[in-house]
Amino acid sequence: MLSKSFRAVVTATASAGVGLTAFGDRPLLITTVAGMGAIYALGWPGLLGLPARQGTSVLLLATVAAGVSLQWLTGDLAYAALGFGIVVVAAFVLQLLRRDGRPRLVESVAGAVTGAAVLTSGVGWLAVGTGPTSVGLLLVGAVTLAAAAIVTAIPLPATWGWLVTTAVAAGVGLGVGTVIIAVGPVTGVLVGLVAGVLSAAVHHLLGQFPASVRAWPALSAAVLPVLVCGAPVYVLGRILLLL
Repeated sequence: MLSKSFRAVVTATASAGVGLTAFGDRPLLITTVAGMGAIYALGWPGLLGLPARQGTSVLLLATVAAGVSLQWLTGDLAYAALGFGIVVVAAFVLQLLRRDGRPRLVESVAGAVTGAAVLTSGVGWLAVGTGPTSVGLLLVGAVTLAAAAIVTAIPLPATWGWLVTTAVAAGVGLGVGTVIIAVGPVTGVLVGLVAGVLSAAVHHLLGQFPASVRAWPALSAAVLPVLVCGAPVYVLGRILLLL
């Protein structure tokens, strides 16, 4: 039986992986994002207790492969978003292929589409790009996510624990953003706020699922905050580059 602390450690490790590979060759970051996506795809159906889990995992693995490949080849997140639209259609086709009476049809479609949306958001880490500003953003996002994950491991009351998590992440973002001049303190705080809110919400919400104590579902829940932060970091990066 895996605890909330285990999920927090995995989240921090995945975040560190993004930060470290941001400084290396591009394939390293691509491998990191693809690896997180694969882990998420394998555990997500089990975490939600969806029917036809194998089919949903295959669909999500295809989403990972398509999103990462399109972003790598085109350098444009819009193509990954187009791939997401195709996956939505594929999620309905998957249900038509089921031969089990199609119980919990709406739940199964919603779970598959939600999972694909998270994976597409994860591709945002790759869309941030290269260069000093982009690498700085990746580092700020990684560090604030790791800080938020560490706080979620502390047994704080749910009523105000989310506030502590958000405040710590924002404070870390302020500090790192101040040090990395290309990013700046304002963007650092904004990235920290996003990381803190998402980490607190995801760890609290998904921790309520009974399957979150099992290996693959727990791993999926742990990498979810890192993946879902990809798109917000990309958006903030685009805004920063336009200023």
